Amino acid sequence: MPISGALIWMAIAIVALAIEATNLNLIFLFGGVAALLAGTLAALGVSPVGQILGFALAALLIPALLRPRLLRRLGSVGVLSRTDALIGQTARVTKAIDPVIGAGRVLVQGHDWAASSTEPILEGALVEVLGSDGIVLLVAPVAVLPSSGNC
Repeated sequence: MPISGALIWMAIAIVALAIEATNLNLIFLFGGVAALLAGTLAALGVSPVGQILGFALAALLIPALLRPRLLRRLGSVGVLSRTDALIGQTARVTKAIDPVIGAGRVLVQGHDWAASSTEPILEGALVEVLGSDGIVLLVAPVAVLPSSGNC
């Protein structure tokens, strides 16, 4: 007994949707939806070439049209870049940051990064990562609370 094209497409859809459920980046979701469409075409008796064309068109058009809207609605920006993931982290200045010449380095999460700031920051100071400009981290000094020792 041969396996129908509709069953093959449905299996592909289930696998894609299961993968999407584990990482939620809205890529496999669209592949699963495209496979469901191709499975529907197969169930309606469309030729295998038509099924593949339907899948390919849906897999390309659906993400292009819907992914940006869904990401905005879900309040997500998608996959974070390496620098975006560092925003809010505390770093230690390993080379003094000079805003005039744009030189400076910080160590954050065990990794060395180029850094810049709007003010000079001495080596050894703690800073907070505010953002990035390409691969250069934008940082600001961390306010140090006075010790509650003897006054």
